[in-house]
Amino acid sequence: MAVVVPGKTPPRWELYEGMPCWIELITTDLERAREFYAGLFGWEYRTHRDPVSGEHVIALREGFPVASLRAASGDHSTWRLYLASADCAATAAQAEELGAALTVPHNHVPDVGTKAVLVGPSDAEFGLLQPAESWQFDVGLPGTLMWAELVTIKAQTADNFFQELFGYTAEKFGTENRSDYSVWYLGEESVLARVSMIREHITESTHPHWLLYLGVDEAVGTDELVRGAIALGGRVRVDPYDSSIGRVAVLRDPTGARFAVVDQTQAGEYGTAANYDPYED
Repeated sequence: MAVVVPGKTPPRWELYEGMPCWIELITTDLERAREFYAGLFGWEYRTHRDPVSGEHVIALREGFPVASLRAASGDHSTWRLYLASADCAATAAQAEELGAALTVPHNHVPDVGTKAVLVGPSDAEFGLLQPAESWQFDVGLPGTLMWAELVTIKAQTADNFFQELFGYTAEKFGTENRSDYSVWYLGEESVLARVSMIREHITESTHPHWLLYLGVDEAVGTDELVRGAIALGGRVRVDPYDSSIGRVAVLRDPTGARFAVVDQTQAGEYGTAANYDPYED
């Protein structure tokens, strides 16, 4: 799978640099996480064991890759977002020049590609992925990535960094009583959003983070999926509500990783989960 630079190479089936191209769960209990997401979304799994990168679990939906799962080295579970790069090492070096810090050096994962992880100047972690030729990633369907938001107090810093790194353009939304909300575009396509944290909700334990939205089958619906998540050992952070992208809820899996779910067939008025989700972990 080729990764192209917007404005320089005409896209066909290729990825633009800077597009979300992989998600990864870093979890303190790999087996419990596998069971939870299998029960919630019907995921099946394929395991790679590599002497360098260790055990790497690929989650599949109807045979197509949708995510990976990896055991955490610490005591914190989180979802990680990867952005496409034509040259992982070069993009990581450019990111460091712009103020990012490399936290996980480049490593190759079979059938996925070459990855690296950094923390940007807005204090949020993100991954880079140079996809392998055999790379596949299902999105836009139930049980797959639908949308992602960077929630941060350093809003302008995040905008400047990612726009410089990937050439995003931005459009801002929001009202006086809601978070500043910026949608990032590559060409005409919206790829991500940045949400400015509401200052009165910030505490010492507040950390910038990505909120990943996974799709809900309209035959099930967000409310029923939330009930299923609770039965599987998950917790609700934000009860279901209507937004411009669909009916949304925010959950934690049994190992503590935060994520959102969305039924896009039930779109309503403006709203982002970051307005309702308390930032503390």
